[in-house]
Amino acid sequence: MCSTVSWCINKSEFSSRFGELINTEDNKLDAMSKQILRNRYINLVNSLEVASKRSSFWFTTLNTLTTVGSIIVPALISVQDRTFQANASDHDQVTHENNIYWASWGVSLMVTLSNALLRLFSLDKTYITRKIKSNHLKSEGWLFLELAGDYSNYSSHQDAFTPFCNQIEKIKTEQITEEYTFESSMSTSPSYTSSNVSQRRNNDNPTVTSVTL
Repeated sequence: MCSTVSWCINKSEFSSRFGELINTEDNKLDAMSKQILRNRYINLVNSLEVASKRSSFWFTTLNTLTTVGSIIVPALISVQDRTFQANASDHDQVTHENNIYWASWGVSLMVTLSNALLRLFSLDKTYITRKIKSNHLKSEGWLFLELAGDYSNYSSHQDAFTPFCNQIEKIKTEQITEEYTFESSMSTSPSYTSSNVSQRRNNDNPTVTSVTL
């Protein structure tokens, strides 16, 4: 297996920036909470980011081979009976047809294998799921530090720590469920899109109480 470093070129600075912010004294987090954030949350974000880049690489590579190969095969077949020389001998014609035949066979095999690997490992679904959940985890972390979204009701980061951990574990469970099963979770967006939006709708559309006479 390739090392983690090889998949983390141009890696984002989220882990270092988040780690610096949780080390400040302004957040009022105790030592145990900070250690949990480093060992669980930051490591979880890093591992999911590496997995997302790995899936992106294989999905892009195999999908490109399938698409390009599907274009090359008909082009090769169309020139199978025509040599590159104007006055070619019969021997040259036979050699040309033989070369084109095996080239077409090789490219067709490559296309079939690439497409089979894409379907077998569901790389399109895996790549999309990991990318969405990776961004979801990062957004949830910033909402926690900013005490925004669902965490706006808490007076300190320590009070919001337990709900934040519950949300992180929920996101991780959803990612595993969607990746290895056919189920699709509905909560694929950060927490600020749930409570705040519904509250805004309630404020914009107040409930009208009907009185029966």
